[in-house]
Amino acid sequence: MSIKKLFLGIITALILGSCAGDNSTTTRKTRTESYIDYENKEVTLTYSVENNKMYYQRTAGNPLFNENPRLQAYCTVTNTSGHDGTFEFYATLSSQGSVLQFKSSKYIKAGESVQLSENKVINHYSFDEQTIEVDAWGIIPETKTVIVEVVKYREVEN
Repeated sequence: MSIKKLFLGIITALILGSCAGDNSTTTRKTRTESYIDYENKEVTLTYSVENNKMYYQRTAGNPLFNENPRLQAYCTVTNTSGHDGTFEFYATLSSQGSVLQFKSSKYIKAGESVQLSENKVINHYSFDEQTIEVDAWGIIPETKTVIVEVVKYREVEN
């Protein structure tokens, strides 16, 4: 055998051996890492109503001076959420076959209390305070999109 053939055989063996690859297993070490991210979240503002009641008040007019009586519906709302927003008060009052609907909305800062009210002109012979019935009332809070901070986790190599 010639040296040339022997040398060629050794080189071929070396090349083929290196192409066969390393069969040993390598373990990648990772750890869990936390990070802060920001996401949009829909929140409905929270509130409380003073004494959990709405009120109404009839103010007498004077027909001699062409002043009509008025009926006011109102309640006091506290924004208990951490965000400012708009709150809408609505009420339906009836008396002796007549029906009045009230609506009032205001922007209320977080933690602030505000009276929501509306006055309506009524005739002299309707809505006597002894015959008024509250058919419906409530508060509609705003739903808004806020950015919240969230903690997320990811795997990272050591």
